[in-house]
This record gives sequence, C-alpha cells and structure tokens, in this order.
Amino acid sequence: MTDRSYLPFQSAREYQDIKIQKWMGFFLSEHTSALSEDIHKITFFSDLTLEQKLLLLSQVYANQLVTRLQVREDKRIGYFTGKIPSITREHIIIRTAEGHINIRLTDILSIEPIEEVHHESA
Repeated sequence: MTDRSYLPFQSAREYQDIKIQKWMGFFLSEHTSALSEDIHKITFFSDLTLEQKLLLLSQVYANQLVTRLQVREDKRIGYFTGKIPSITREHIIIRTAEGHINIRLTDILSIEPIEEVHHESA
C-alpha cells in the first residue's frame, strides 16, 4: 500500500488503487466485441475434396436418400434438402419441395444424408 499521509483529504489518503481491475471492463467489452465479430463471419470453405464429394453424392444418389446440402450462394450459405436424380463431375440436380435445383459441386460445402421416417400401418 502506498503512503498517502501527506494528502489533505481523508478519502484520497485511504484510496486503494485496484490496478488492473479498473481496466477489466474495457478488456471484457473489447473481447466480447471481437468474439461477436467472429460469430458473424461466414466461412465458405469445405473440408471435402471433389473426389469425396463425388463419392458421398454417388452413394446418396444410388440409394435415393434424402440429403441436406450446405451450399455457397454469393455471400451467404444456403441449405437444400431433397433427393438427387442427376449427378455429373461438375453439377448435381437436387429435387426439393420447391422444385429442381442445379448446383455446382464446387459450391457444395457439406453433404448430410437425412433419415426418412417410415410410418407403419396398423
């Protein structure tokens, strides 16, 4: 503790510096801002190679599985769910509830087969 007995005011003599604590609010707000900026960044990168995409899509196509695709669209990410009736080395067509959509393989970010629910009749 620093000797402040020479100061005329009691409050000044008894003041205890909280050192780094007074800066914590500043650091926390800056840290929170930086984290929220990271949350809003969109990554348009896929870990899948073209060969991996073709293999997964071929399996989905051959078994006529309902699939959810994550796709790069301009400056955002879109999702399409449906079956794939056509596949080439450059494009696929996915049949969704809204219609048929042509998608380039290079724009596909992820491929996720969806389990269909089968209802049993009583």
